[in-house]
Amino acid sequence: MSTEKKKVIVSTRPKKKKEVRGSLANIYGSIKESHFKRYITHNIYQYETYVNEGGIKFYSDSELDALKKAGVADRLPPRATAYYMDLASRSKAITNLIKARPEETEDLSGERDPSNQLKYSPVPGLLHKYELVLLYVVRACSSWCRYCYRSDFLTGKTEKDIGSIIEISDYIKKHNIKALEHNKPGMAMKDKIIPIREALLSGGDPMVLSNKNLFDYMNGLANAGVRMIRIGTKELAFFPERFDSNFLEMLDLFHELHPRVGIAFMVHFTHPDELLERSRENGQYLVGPDGGYKRIELVEKAIINLRGRHYVTLENQTPIIDQVNDDPEVLHLMQKELKRLGVNNHYYFQCREIEGHKAFAVPVERTWDIHRQSQIGLSGIEKSRFCMSTEAGKLEMVSVIDAPSLEKLGLSKLPEAIKALVTELFGEGLVVFKFHRSPYGELQSDMIIAKRNPEALWITGYEDRIIYDGRKSGDEKYAPLAKILMPFIEGFGEKAIEEMVLKAATV
Repeated sequence: MSTEKKKVIVSTRPKKKKEVRGSLANIYGSIKESHFKRYITHNIYQYETYVNEGGIKFYSDSELDALKKAGVADRLPPRATAYYMDLASRSKAITNLIKARPEETEDLSGERDPSNQLKYSPVPGLLHKYELVLLYVVRACSSWCRYCYRSDFLTGKTEKDIGSIIEISDYIKKHNIKALEHNKPGMAMKDKIIPIREALLSGGDPMVLSNKNLFDYMNGLANAGVRMIRIGTKELAFFPERFDSNFLEMLDLFHELHPRVGIAFMVHFTHPDELLERSRENGQYLVGPDGGYKRIELVEKAIINLRGRHYVTLENQTPIIDQVNDDPEVLHLMQKELKRLGVNNHYYFQCREIEGHKAFAVPVERTWDIHRQSQIGLSGIEKSRFCMSTEAGKLEMVSVIDAPSLEKLGLSKLPEAIKALVTELFGEGLVVFKFHRSPYGELQSDMIIAKRNPEALWITGYEDRIIYDGRKSGDEKYAPLAKILMPFIEGFGEKAIEEMVLKAATV
């Protein structure tokens, strides 16, 4: 275990609460706070204290020793609420989601700053990559998923900081003025400056903030011209009590002040066990009087209360993680049950290439197939997308194609050189990615086509196999294909190629 002294992580951005809250003393005075007792266990040593005081025994003594020797807490300290640990006591999947494993530190290869996010940070605490902006508002969550791709921010390993709403509001206003002055009627969409109309509060989990601190960000964004505020949270799974009457009243107050601003909760359910009630006796899902699965009461109540507000929507997104939800039936059930409760299915992600990702990631092609199978039998409004958030944008994995069988196609008598070319082009088959979103307008809906790699865990596993690269410009998109073809052209000779073309034209 590392003996290096831990640095204290603090925000360096000025809060300026007096300036933020200005003359709104009456507004803030009406916002009520709740004081929750989440019983968060944090770090291995605090866990031991928690167990000694009667908490749930989550690790054996030998497991604790192995974690200490591996220095797992240096990568990401274990952290969970008592509520979530109780769920984990009857769910192996939830246990695997928050339970630290010594193998997390066996291979720390991966991106220190996933998808090079700092490249898109014009002011501290803000990411402006797509048409929306993302704000880092807190460096904590109620529980910490072991696969968390924000672990660099939570532990302070990169230069990302908590954002100041004053600095961020100023940036948004200036950007939108620039867009207004630049954009002209008839201008091509790719040449326009897209105004900022959406913002995502993230971290960490914004829902661990007090109601007043959360209101600071929401009110500041609305005043800056943002018309849709997203709140990224897993608190519905980790600690649903957070969505109490005081919080809901704050939402209603915000809506009263900003009636044209919508709120989207980007929730994070990873497994049906975070939503459905299991029997403590046999572990089976309980069936309610209506014949459907019984939901966890606190979760159901929170979702119903949120959906009861017309200005609120809920969208679920989650990665597919080894030994957690890498099962098509599990994902199928979760998508159906979420939609029945009014939560839309948004994205399913490939586990990001963070440091230590190899302990959690499922190979890309197997993840795609798990998601593909989970979509069978779902209606159009129940379905979701499978995507990979890369530096160049969100890549939707469209298809995995098997290599053609020349024998079955009746082409077994082709010249060996042609067979070799087909093999070189198709390998064991192809994978097809489509740019679902990109910071570069010209990439929208373009593609990346590569030869299959069953071992690939990220787009990096395909870089040496790409045939068509939509990230490039003009004819450079076909440069990988030209590189493959050139040796065969040189080997055939121009005369042989001409004869083959003439022969093909007469068929």
